Amino acid sequence: MGQPVKVYGNSVIEAKAKIGKYSVISSHSTVGANSIIGNYCTIGANSKISVDIAAPQSFFSTHSFQYSSKHFKDVKNYTKKNASPESPAPTVIGNDVWIGSNVSICKGVTVGTGAIIASNSFVAEDVPAYAEVSGNPAKVVRYRFDDETISQFLHSGWWELEPKDMSDLDFQNPTESLERINSLKLHLKLKNRNSLAGELKNSVSGTNSGIIWFSTPYAYADMDALESVNAIKVISHEPGAEANAEVLSAGIYPLAKSTYDPKRGWYRLDITSDGSQFKGKIAKNKLTFQLVTVD
Repeated sequence: MGQPVKVYGNSVIEAKAKIGKYSVISSHSTVGANSIIGNYCTIGANSKISVDIAAPQSFFSTHSFQYSSKHFKDVKNYTKKNASPESPAPTVIGNDVWIGSNVSICKGVTVGTGAIIASNSFVAEDVPAYAEVSGNPAKVVRYRFDDETISQFLHSGWWELEPKDMSDLDFQNPTESLERINSLKLHLKLKNRNSLAGELKNSVSGTNSGIIWFSTPYAYADMDALESVNAIKVISHEPGAEANAEVLSAGIYPLAKSTYDPKRGWYRLDITSDGSQFKGKIAKNKLTFQLVTVD
């Protein structure tokens, strides 16, 4: 889960579910396995996200006897057959989605960013971004904004920011807030690029597999900052506690891969050394380097 996330009592978060930062899961709710929930989402009490609330539609029968024996283990010859339950795509809840109480969402459904799902709704089909839906089955009642404003919201990506960044916005004036968000993101991006232009350290974590993890105060506002970087310049590398650990000499090392991990808020670098990917140990705060672009 992203940090922070608030999960209230008697709720169940199943295996491999992903929940974005500042999302709230109210009491007695279930988030099914492999669900993906974005940032700044609100899920009401007694709601079920991506659980088994739909029968298999393409099988011989709707009953689980075709692929599971767990319900009647004591019945003679009640055995698991040579079949697998249907595996729909993950249920995806976008960013800034509000889901009311007692809502059920089928496996494989995608709920678009900014959508509102009314309480007591049953959602069996995808929900468009910034739509308000209601009913059983849930249908679009209206859209929160006009098409142009929705496009601006989706382009803004405001949900990657922190609440402190938006403390001066007039939330009751969406148009003005969007304009200020765009200026704010540019300002934070420039501050982040200034940080990335100087000397950096693997300040957030060490590794036993050669990965360089680092972050900056405004990394979350500049996730694509490493797109134009293709190498690092190692300034110094200390071995840490292990005297026999491989030490990177000062010099230029091409990048094998560079990514941003939104869950952690960290940048990741994989470098090459002598023609192959470096897999050595790098103790936390022991590598000093600069980002560079070489021909």
